[in-house]
Amino acid sequence: MPKTIDTLDLKIIKSLSENSRKPTTQIAKEAATSRPTTIARMNSLAKRKIVDFGAKINVAKLGFKLASVHFESEKTEDTENIIAKLSTCPRLLQLFQEVGKNTFTAIVYAENADTIISAIDCFKTALNAKITSWERILYHAGGAFDLKIILEKCEKTPCGKECGVCLSFKQSECTGCPATKDYKGPI
Repeated sequence: MPKTIDTLDLKIIKSLSENSRKPTTQIAKEAATSRPTTIARMNSLAKRKIVDFGAKINVAKLGFKLASVHFESEKTEDTENIIAKLSTCPRLLQLFQEVGKNTFTAIVYAENADTIISAIDCFKTALNAKITSWERILYHAGGAFDLKIILEKCEKTPCGKECGVCLSFKQSECTGCPATKDYKGPI
């Protein structure tokens, strides 16, 4: 059953969507309610994961490239593993699964086209899935996403790869995974 929201929640969400950095007092005024009620409602919306107050990064402004990667798993039992592995991938922006199918679409970013190709090659082996197609994509609306910023770099990628031994990385075709010490990119 979908999470329900009422008219007051909608007014608060509308105000936040226009500018999430505006003062709570202003949001309360626009929603025609008190500041304490607004704070309680905002906390409830966040707790129920209806709204997200995280920072979004405009990947276009950083010069990143996007790709839409379509893949499928042969076994239904692989679905949870695929979701778990991709959820830790620093390059993943969004992941979708077709209803009732073992087919997925991942929106990923990279510093350049070669790194996109390298990341897709890593998906093939790390996910044990068949890549059915992929294409570079452009965004026309939005363009700001939650990025997984990893400050403490590790030796291996979250999916278990080692950038330092990868031929694409050694030949400077790939910038590496943003989670590793080998990473050569801007974040």
